[in-house]
Amino acid sequence: MAVQSVPLEADTSSGMPLPLDSETAMLLRTVLLPHFEHATSWGDLCERLASKGYEITFRSGHLVLADEEGKPVCTGSMIGSPLSRLANRLGRPKLRSDCNGATATLQG
Repeated sequence: MAVQSVPLEADTSSGMPLPLDSETAMLLRTVLLPHFEHATSWGDLCERLASKGYEITFRSGHLVLADEEGKPVCTGSMIGSPLSRLANRLGRPKLRSDCNGATATLQG
């Protein structure tokens, strides 16, 4: 069995994060999921996540959390808060997509 000796990097060609190991997923879930669950709007969620050093982006139809450098960290589903559940609770997000339609950001 091969042992991973260096951290995996996100697939920058797709802009999607790699799957999280269970420990990282649990840490992110513990720190961030309460913000997802208690946010009252998309703007409120963005502010809450920014206070922790993350931002919401949308890539290939998925909600993706990115770090302060814009690198994809995880999807909402990876930490227990899929886009569909958020959209049902907060309403459909208003997005501004890039020219090829593969990525988008929330409109202010």
